[in-house]
Amino acid sequence: MSINTHDLKQLAQQIALFKTQTVSALAKPQQAFDIASLASGYLATQQSGQVAASNTTTGISATSTINSIGRNLALPDPESAYQMMSYINQLGVIYPAQSARLSDMQTGVDELAQAATSLSKIDATADFASVKTQLQNLADQYNQWRRNFDADLQDPEILASTQAAQVARYELAQSIASPFHGAQQGIQGMAVLGLTIDPVTNMAQLDTQKLSALWQQQPAAAAAAVSDFASHFAHSATLLTEQNNFFAKQQANLAKVINYMDSNKTKLQQEFGLGDPPQVSAKLAQAFADYQRRQQHTQ
Repeated sequence: MSINTHDLKQLAQQIALFKTQTVSALAKPQQAFDIASLASGYLATQQSGQVAASNTTTGISATSTINSIGRNLALPDPESAYQMMSYINQLGVIYPAQSARLSDMQTGVDELAQAATSLSKIDATADFASVKTQLQNLADQYNQWRRNFDADLQDPEILASTQAAQVARYELAQSIASPFHGAQQGIQGMAVLGLTIDPVTNMAQLDTQKLSALWQQQPAAAAAAVSDFASHFAHSATLLTEQNNFFAKQQANLAKVINYMDSNKTKLQQEFGLGDPPQVSAKLAQAFADYQRRQQHTQ
């Protein structure tokens, strides 16, 4: 396979573009991510203008010269290609880890929706102690859900760049903080009933004295406000996990790229070199192991 100077420049550009486009493509579900375009785009710049006949779908050659340290010596710049393959190897762990943590997060959202749905059924005849307990339990469950994923949402290799996770956290926090719950009864949101989001910790907190005072003064209005809030919260959580919505679309995109990498890793390595093994943190390793276990259970 002959490669000229123009091809080398194209390869360098593809490496840079690959690092930005792969993540942004997953953050925008409407765009299809296709790692094949990386290899085929590179090979398309060959002076001959012909795609390798060995694989017309991906444009990846079945033949290469890989040396003892994993570089393809048939390329004029084996090191750049090797670095690109190292990044692809890293993504081969990152994307499954993201999928696993998104699944965990979605399960938590489903559980929150169930708890809120139960609370939404109360009315003025409900036992106050029971309502207080259910509201506190929902707040505690929400806080635990946040704690479980806050670190992941700060990690660029796990959920920091994942739209579904970011939207889920934002929407549920907004549902708690909304000033419109109970508006028809003259109540300006759950804050009046003592349920707020702490501006420093971002955790839900319930002032039971406020809740008790308003319940005693206006039991019907207080019950309606709690029911309104719980219905809205449950609806928001359910929308996030519905088919063709945030979680489903994100998982579909992840599945697409994971399947492509699994199917074409050998061919990519033949073309660009073996690349370094992934550099994996303990957190990333755990999420990747969770993904593998789930895949085994579904087979």
